[in-house]
Amino acid sequence: MKRKSIAMLAAAICTLAITITAFAADFISAEQARSIAAQWVPAGSTHLVTKDEGLEFIPHYDVKFYDNKTNTAYEVEVLNNCGKVREFKMEAKTVIGSPKIVLSANDVQNLVRKEFPNAVFTKVDLDRDKGLYEYELDFYTAEVRGEMKFNPETGAVLEKEIKYNVH
Repeated sequence: MKRKSIAMLAAAICTLAITITAFAADFISAEQARSIAAQWVPAGSTHLVTKDEGLEFIPHYDVKFYDNKTNTAYEVEVLNNCGKVREFKMEAKTVIGSPKIVLSANDVQNLVRKEFPNAVFTKVDLDRDKGLYEYELDFYTAEVRGEMKFNPETGAVLEKEIKYNVH
């Protein structure tokens, strides 16, 4: 009886070890997350930090870059269980709004549609920030939810936040 119990316990421990090993094999390292995120930002961008957010509700890495040529900050969330990008953010630090409004709401919607052809818009607003105009658009597709801000004179992207439907 004692041998049978020991054999069952050993089998259970072995099964648990195999399960844990298989489960852990799906997780990516911080270096892998950095490599994945680097593909989403312009070449030559400087890697700032990779932060392991493994204890969050949805475990991921926050990977931050900065492009000195364009003074643009990037943040890419990479899921640590599969290596898929969950969220992409960019903020142009030196691109600002404009005192002039040259582009129409339809023009900036078309700028979004260049990247997301099936975009459905839930918000298209012309706002003022610190005395300058900027367009703010919220949209979604089957794959993403997004927010973008544009300069209403040049169409330059001020900010972009894209959340991908990944699990």
